[in-house]
Amino acid sequence: MSSASLRCLVLGRDPSGESHLLLTLLEPEQGLERCLIRLSRAKGATPPDLFDECEVTLERAKDGGTRFARDYRLLTRRTGIARSHRTLERACRFAAMIRRNPPPPESAQVCYRIAHETFTAMAERPRADCAYFKGLWLMIKDGGWPVSEQWLAHLGGRRESAAAILTQPLDAQTTDEETVAKLAADLERWAAGEIHFVLP
Repeated sequence: MSSASLRCLVLGRDPSGESHLLLTLLEPEQGLERCLIRLSRAKGATPPDLFDECEVTLERAKDGGTRFARDYRLLTRRTGIARSHRTLERACRFAAMIRRNPPPPESAQVCYRIAHETFTAMAERPRADCAYFKGLWLMIKDGGWPVSEQWLAHLGGRRESAAAILTQPLDAQTTDEETVAKLAADLERWAAGEIHFVLP
């Protein structure tokens, strides 16, 4: 069996049997990785949680089957995301967008950076709604899609609001939540229709 240690973000954590979790990880070299990890019953053990930044040692069976995580070392736990239900919902939606639209290896490093910055902003700063919108915008734009030319340019009277969200720091956002939510939903619809993004 070969093994590799990876620095990752946890995007998914699903039960698998009575004693394992199936983790969906984002790492900056290959993009999405999935692995099984055994739940430890040892006192003081740290189980994986959504949005963790971690280091895992993965093993792959010789037949190329399911990867197993032998070690899990927590680097950063973003507990601030759970401070409100709305923040948690937006963080989960952003993670689901990446899971359903995995980056190719050549884009993995940029996607990792965007996800890292977006989850950190949601955990530590106000306006998770604006952080989601900015993160989604960057993910589409840095993927090479003409979102400025084809989406932003055709917003009409709402273009100013979208530009303000994208350019202002989260601490200085003044756009109301309803407007941000409508713009985010519109951007999602554009991404689904024009570039075939799979929505959660």
